[in-house]
Amino acid sequence: MKGRADLVFEMDDPEMVYRALAPEAEDRIQRSDVSLEIIEEGIKFCVKSEDVVSLRAALNTWIRLVKITWEMMRV
Repeated sequence: MKGRADLVFEMDDPEMVYRALAPEAEDRIQRSDVSLEIIEEGIKFCVKSEDVVSLRAALNTWIRLVKITWEMMRV
């Protein structure tokens, strides 16, 4: 079973977060692929995985990366 999820993180300055995370998106994390896109509301992540287990792991990873990046911008 394959998995896919689209995440939208709403934020005021998505470009800075995008620039910080874009290099990570180029690396294939485990069995998942991710694409990033700046949209009007913020940043949209599209995560595609070979199975639901790897999708969950990838989502947890990307949520954590966004959180850390956002926190570092506020310091």
